[in-house]
Amino acid sequence: MNGKGLLRLIAIAVLVLPLGGCWNSRELNELAVVSGIGMDLVPETDEYRVTFQLVNPSSTSTSTSPGSGKPAVVVVSATDKTMFGALRRASKHVTRQLFFAHTQLIVLGESLARDGINDIFDIFERSHELRLNSEILVARGSDAASVLKLLTPVESLPALGLVKKAQNTSSVWGENRDIRVFDVIRGITGEGDLTINAVKINGDAEEGKKKSNLEGSETLTETVMSGLGVFRQGKLLYWMKDSEARGTEWLLNKIEETVLNIDADDKKESVAVNIIYSRTEVKTAIEDGLPVFHVTIAEEGSVNETDSFVDLSKREDIMKLEQELEKKTRTEVMQAFHKGQQLESDIFNFGNELKRTNPQEWAALDGDWGRIFAEGKLDLKIKAYIRSTGMSLKPYIPEGK
Repeated sequence: MNGKGLLRLIAIAVLVLPLGGCWNSRELNELAVVSGIGMDLVPETDEYRVTFQLVNPSSTSTSTSPGSGKPAVVVVSATDKTMFGALRRASKHVTRQLFFAHTQLIVLGESLARDGINDIFDIFERSHELRLNSEILVARGSDAASVLKLLTPVESLPALGLVKKAQNTSSVWGENRDIRVFDVIRGITGEGDLTINAVKINGDAEEGKKKSNLEGSETLTETVMSGLGVFRQGKLLYWMKDSEARGTEWLLNKIEETVLNIDADDKKESVAVNIIYSRTEVKTAIEDGLPVFHVTIAEEGSVNETDSFVDLSKREDIMKLEQELEKKTRTEVMQAFHKGQQLESDIFNFGNELKRTNPQEWAALDGDWGRIFAEGKLDLKIKAYIRSTGMSLKPYIPEGK
């Protein structure tokens, strides 16, 4: 290699070396970790109020328990005409740069949800900072800021506690499901409407902000999961709870586990059956110009408790319970379906399924899908099986005693 070539090689090496450096690196002690974000509407100014739940860096691992002196989180808010403006305006209130890589929760205030959420998620798809897989909830009867300001027992980070509540009740009770930001965006842009898990505050929200709320064995103010918020065309329309909410999850094939109290011969709702498996299959068609939704639900359960005399050693008694199980499931599913039709809101993903499987028939539909859906028919088939009776076949109290 001649002298010129060597000089060129050295020059290239010198130019490349700075490129390998961490030019945009940020030290941990320069960041404010955002664990949760609340979004509210300020009606008087038509602005967004964005609330940030920040991990308190001054709290050590030994002082973040509910009984410690310092709270594990600090909450700040900022208001602006745009979400991104509020994110940046929050810098006036904190000494560190907001860091969103560990944001686990997004909460929507009820007033914002009723005004409409179609526009607020644009920032999530554009920004490299915000996460699309954060859990999302809608506040029922309050603003999002109040939910994030509530101190919670057991979990030192309230946002993490809410995420775990949503996931826990989704897996064992069945009135909710795991819903992330990308699920909401998919629902907004799809053919139909959507539901979002609802959370409400039980007790005095102002008292819930105080450390004294955690000092007793019983929490006086708490957040609880409260069914589903129904959104039509991006606006909160209705609150679903209990059987309507669970029926919705059945139609969406989102039941992991749940408990149904069914009737026995001698008592109402005296047998508790734990549903341990459920699968929903949906087929859609257009018949006589109207949509028909063919839904088949297969479920399996175990008898976990009985308050009546049922001899589970007899196949005929088990078959009676299976029939009651099918009846109870049908009632809840039909309640949810009829409510959706009443609201002209397809929250069951039927429109997307019809468009996917019958694109030509979908294109031929004339008119608003919500109205057409409301005129559709549900062809529902349910098959229930009781797979286990626990450790006993007969009640421990004999019949007649």
